[in-house]
Parts: sequence; C-alpha cells; structure tokens
Amino acid sequence: MAKLRPRARIVRTIGDQLISGPEAALIELVKNAFDADSPSVSITIKPPSHGDWSAGEGAIIVEDCGHGMSATELLEKWFEPATSDKVSRRHSPTKKRNMLGAKGVGRFATARLGNKLHLKTISVVKGGALEVSEIVVDWNLFEQTLYLDQVDIEVLTRSGKSTERPGVTLNIQGLRDQWTKKQLELLVRELRRLASPVEAREDDFKIYLNISGFKKDIHGFDGQSIIAGALEGIAEDEDDFNPEEIKPFAINKIFHYMVEGTFDFQGQFIGSFINQRGDGRRQELIVSATQLSSDEEFCGKVSLKLNIYDREGAAVVELFEKLGLGSIGRLEAKKVLDENIGIGIYRGGFRIRPYGDAETDWLELERMRVQNPSRKIGLNQVWGLVEIEDEKDSGLIERSSREGLEHNGSFVRLKRMVSEVLTHVETIRQDFRQAAGLSRKSATDTDVVRSKANLSAITRAAANLPTQYRNKMERAIKADSLALKTSIAELETYQQALSSRSTLGLVVAQILHDGRRFLSDIATRSKRLSDGAPRLEENSKFGEHFRTIFSKEAFSIHHSSGQLSKLFKSLDPISGKRRGKSQVFKIRDVLDRCLALFNDSISDVGIILDLPESDVECFVTGYESDLMAALINIIDNAVHWLGVSNNHPRILMFQVTSSKKYVRITVSNNGPIIAERFYGNLFNPGFSLKSEGSGIGLAIAREAMRTSKGDVAFDSLADQTTFVIEMQRAPT
Repeated sequence: MAKLRPRARIVRTIGDQLISGPEAALIELVKNAFDADSPSVSITIKPPSHGDWSAGEGAIIVEDCGHGMSATELLEKWFEPATSDKVSRRHSPTKKRNMLGAKGVGRFATARLGNKLHLKTISVVKGGALEVSEIVVDWNLFEQTLYLDQVDIEVLTRSGKSTERPGVTLNIQGLRDQWTKKQLELLVRELRRLASPVEAREDDFKIYLNISGFKKDIHGFDGQSIIAGALEGIAEDEDDFNPEEIKPFAINKIFHYMVEGTFDFQGQFIGSFINQRGDGRRQELIVSATQLSSDEEFCGKVSLKLNIYDREGAAVVELFEKLGLGSIGRLEAKKVLDENIGIGIYRGGFRIRPYGDAETDWLELERMRVQNPSRKIGLNQVWGLVEIEDEKDSGLIERSSREGLEHNGSFVRLKRMVSEVLTHVETIRQDFRQAAGLSRKSATDTDVVRSKANLSAITRAAANLPTQYRNKMERAIKADSLALKTSIAELETYQQALSSRSTLGLVVAQILHDGRRFLSDIATRSKRLSDGAPRLEENSKFGEHFRTIFSKEAFSIHHSSGQLSKLFKSLDPISGKRRGKSQVFKIRDVLDRCLALFNDSISDVGIILDLPESDVECFVTGYESDLMAALINIIDNAVHWLGVSNNHPRILMFQVTSSKKYVRITVSNNGPIIAERFYGNLFNPGFSLKSEGSGIGLAIAREAMRTSKGDVAFDSLADQTTFVIEMQRAPT
C-alpha cells in the first residue's frame, strides 16, 4: 500500500506559512518558556560587529530556567512535530499554567529565524541527577535532502554539572532577517503587548531583551533607547529597575472613561462605568443578553476592560501627567497613546495576535465611526482587554497560523457582545460631553464689537487730512462712535434679558425631562402593584414573588416621588410668583439653616466647617428663599465633590465681607479643582460633571440671586474651588 512520505523541505514550507515574521517567531519561543514553568525568558539579539548583515552573521539566543527536556522527551516531543502532548495536558506540570504553545510550532520558529540551531536542554531525571542533551540542526539540509526521514540529527547526552541549572538554551545563527531599528521597535511593542498588564499572576513571568550590541556609531541607533522609548530616564528610579526587562506599558491605569465587567455564559454583561473627566464615581452598567442569531454560537464567559480617551491635545497631556509622565510633550504623549491603543483578545493572560494591534480593527470601529463620527468611538480612542476562556469552554479556536481566531459562530457572538457594550458607553460619553460643553464651540460676546466701535483705524486715517477737513471728520467719527456704543449697550441689555429667559426655559426643560423620568417610574411601578394587588395574599408562586418585590417597588415609588417634589421645589426661587417687598435679614441665620439640612451628609463625608465669626452681623436686602436656593446648591455640590476627593482634611469654608453697597459670601472647598475648560459652562442649564447630576443647580442659584438684585460667580483666580454670592447691603 502507498504511504505519505513528506519531503524534507516541508519544515521550511510549514515554518514560513505558520510564522508571519521574526517577531512572531520569537513570541512562540517566549510562550514555550512560559509552558516550561520558567520564571522568565531572556532574549539576546547579537548583530554583526561590523554592521554588515549580508554575510548572514549575527545570532539570537533564547534562554529559560524551566524544567527542560530529558533526552527521551527531546526524541518523543521535539522531534515529533504536531505532537498532542500540550493539547492533552493543557496545564504545565509544576505551576499549573494554562499551556500556550499547543500547536507545536516552536521548532518551526527557530527555522524561521536562522539557518542553524544549537539547542541545549538541562533537566532533572530520576534520582535528582541532572541530564544535559544537545543537538545541532542545520536547516539548510532540509532544503538539500529529498525526504524528511533522510535528515539525521545527532543527540548528545551527558550528566549535568553542579554549576548547571535546568532550562533550555536556543542559540540561533545564520539569521534570515536584518534586524533594523524599525524591526526591533516592532519586536519591543509586540513583547510589551504579549502579557496582559492587568492579569494578576503569582508566578510573575518576566521577559528580558538584550539588544545592547546595537551601537549608534556602527548600526545607526542605540539598542537600549528602543527598549526605554518614551519612558527613558523615568523608570530608572525604581529599586528593582532592570533596563532589559520588557514591561507592559501601564496604560490600563489612565483613562478618561472606563468600563469593566464580565459576560456570563448567556451573554449578559454586568459591570461598571467610570467617568474620570466627571466625578470619577463608579456607576453600575448592565447590558442584557441578546438571543443568538442564526450564525452565532455561545462563546463562554468573557471578562472585559475598556479604557476610552478624548483625543484633544490638552486632554491627552493631562492623562500622562496623572501617570507621572508630565515631562513628555503633547506630541510624544499622543505617540505613546497611539502605540498602545487597540482592543486585545487575551487567553490565560497572554495576547492572541494580532488583536490589539493598531492595524487590526476586528470590531470595525472605524467603519462605524465614518457613519456617525460625532457619536462613535474611533479605533485610536480605545484601549482594552477581552479575556476569553480556553478553546473547549469558549468555542474560540486559534488558527493554526497563530494569527487570530477562527471566524466561527463563537467569534461572531464575541464581536456582537463587545460592540453592544460599546454602544451603551458611547451614549453615556456623548451625553456627558454635550452637557460639559466639550462638544460645543465657545459662546461669543460683544467685547470685540465694542472695541471696534472706537473706529480707531478711521480716526488715525483722519489725522492725516488737512485741517479744514480733519475737524469736521473727527466730529462725525466721534458722533458715530458714541451712537455705536450706545446701540451696543442696548443690545447687551437685551441680550442679558434674552439670556435670562433662555436660562429659565432651559431650566424648565431640564426639570420636565427629569420629571418625566420620575413620573414614568412611578406610573410603571404603581401599575405593577395595582395589577398584582388582588393576588397579594394568594398562596402561589406568583403571590410569593409579588410579596417579595412589594417593598422594593413601594420604596422606588416613594424615592421617585421625593425626587419629583425636590425638582418642583427647586423652581420656587425663580417661579416669578409675587413675593411682596424685599426683606432685610441676617446672612448668618440663613447660612445656619442651610447647613442644618446637610448635617448628616457633612458628618458622613467627614467635612470640617470653617464658619464666619458668630458676632459678625451682616444684613442684606432681598429674599431669604433666593439666598437659600443659592447656598443650598453650592453647598450640595461642595459636599459631593469633597466626598469623592482624596484630600484630607476635607474643609468647607465660608467668609462674609462687606463694602458700602454690597455683601459678599465666599464659599470655598479643598476638593477637586475645576478644569479651566469648564469655566464657561458652569452656569449653563444641563451642565454637570456629576455621574447623576441634573445640571440645574448653579443655573437656579444665579437666577434666584438676580431676582434679589444680586449675583453668583465662580472665582477662577482662587486657589481652591470658590463661588461668590453678592447681595445688596441693607441700609444702616
């Protein structure tokens, strides 16, 4: 009978097909070191000393400190391509790591890297003795020999010495690739991305790369600077700093918006969302599972973490300042972000290539962004980790080429699940950016027009006219300038009136929006209770379930009605109802009443109050309800932000000063500083940096004070977050 007899050159053919490039080959060897329970792997790339790659010089040495291979294992495993050993074991023998090299392509990786291989392996055999085995493989022989079984490889075995340690050393010579600066930068990036930066590992597997042999005067660049990159000179302060260690860039710690959580087997996502540009509080995020489509299959449990970034220059620099990298500039910061952006798929804490590369848009984010650029998140705005289970539990199968996953039903399901969570996050982000004014152009004012009303250019031109014409021209210019300034002043007054009415309209619109939400909740839950009430005492599963949810539903109705009442009450100061003549009252009395409303929350947050002296008697003219509305909203904001601040002690300070006509109440807190980009929007209805803020508090505070012929302003020059209330002083 006929038998298949593979040609010797199949080794090179398979290797070239399985291994896309030299960096991919080295990653396979790193994974083999991990599977061997080694605590680390060390890669050394030695370039030709004279810088000429044409002679095929140079070497790559890969060393690990794992359990090694005995002579028997070398013959039965390394010499048998496609062995099922790792597939059947699934876990490493000592540290029980999830096996990564299940496809058995390590030997092909060495053939891809160079023409010759010297493999030295040291292992512990029975009795605790060390056994050393060595082979030398000339891959060129596989091109010159006809059949695979005609290539003879000698295995040399000896007893180990007391100075030797278990592990494998691969010395690859006759390199097939010229290692340029660009190629090494790609390798460093791939090695950085190989291990998940957030995967907690007790074994703490480390990767070292030695490319110090590359010298600027010979090869045109310095090898060490490639490993350090933008972090050069910064990480060296660490006690355990090793310039050769490849560490994942800690981009997981910095973000503008972040979502993390898990999908269960059915596909329901339970997690949380954090808006770091807002108050930074963790919000619950739940996305229900969808039915499987005809081309989908379940993909097991999946963990997800996505960091989302706003790409404005100032926003990117701010991120790196938080990481302690404020010394790098805006362009360099964006470059580092670009190099580390992308959503990677990980298994067992190691990335599956090429997911996570900037060029691999497996979620088709850019295609979706083109359709809706103002809403959709682009590929250069997100970094993330998608951790999947093993092939048996997830159905997500790695291709034999080690380049990605099979595009089966489980992969289609995974894409849809992650995309649906992103859709929810995009909505939350867009709502915040609109409310915070990050998506709007700054409003213009009349300052520029007023400056041009001086007609200075015409005045200078008229100065060159003959005297008989100049005097008449200057009088005409002066008259026109005065008329323009008067008209501008009238327009400003009208604009202020329109702005006030517009503000009132926006406040009402926001209250109606929130009011409908609370009313809808009340209507839905009350109908549910009404429909089920006749069966409340029924001895059945429905009755038991209804009794279980009754108190929860009633509490939600009570909560929503309370919020609705609070919204309506907030309108009182600006409702326009007739309140009689303004009153004379003492500021300290109103302040004490306002603070009494916050006694519990002030105590819970641990706020220290710094109050004016009790004998300071400042009387003002206006309405107490207006001042209360302003103080309550400002104090409420201060208590919230002090509650999320890491500053201690947390101080809320009040100062009262007076002049001949006005009294100023200054309210300051040492919580988070408001970013300058938000100054122009603080009093806009709908603007809020709180996770659950309505954005009407400061707008109501300002409108309330203006009805008492006072005002509220933000002091942008103060060292702390400071608001100033101004009222007319009562006549003495």
